[in-house]
Amino acid sequence: MKTMGNSDLWYDPKIAVFISRTAKKEFVQKMFKWAQCISKEVCFIGPFHSQAEKCFLHRVLQSGGKAISLFGKSLPEILTREEDRAIDEGRLLMISFIEREHFNGATNRFVNDVAALHAEAILFGQIAYDSFLYPFYKRLCEKRKADVKLLS
Repeated sequence: MKTMGNSDLWYDPKIAVFISRTAKKEFVQKMFKWAQCISKEVCFIGPFHSQAEKCFLHRVLQSGGKAISLFGKSLPEILTREEDRAIDEGRLLMISFIEREHFNGATNRFVNDVAALHAEAILFGQIAYDSFLYPFYKRLCEKRKADVKLLS
């Protein structure tokens, strides 16, 4: 396991975020508006793999929020301006669980499980019945119904 950033964020209250790769930009903006109502003490956690999740992370970091980004592959060699600034300001932690160039289905499921396991609440956005996220969403609803919220 390799990390980059502020490891103290691991001890902050966390909300896991999972957004379908088919989510539209307008929906991500809706989710971000919801996230702005959350205390700045809360840290968002997730793989931030889909384009919609990356957009959400970008908006959170841009607005001064905190996040933990989990990778089922190696840490990125090049950071975005927001990621670099957030690391310098102690608002971002990046964790890689495996050294490899690309993630696969198994490592993706693993980081999803890690995010959900360590979050007090779990937020899903616009998931379709035939998506990769839907079985994960159903499983979490069965085990932690009170902690799971679906925005659509």
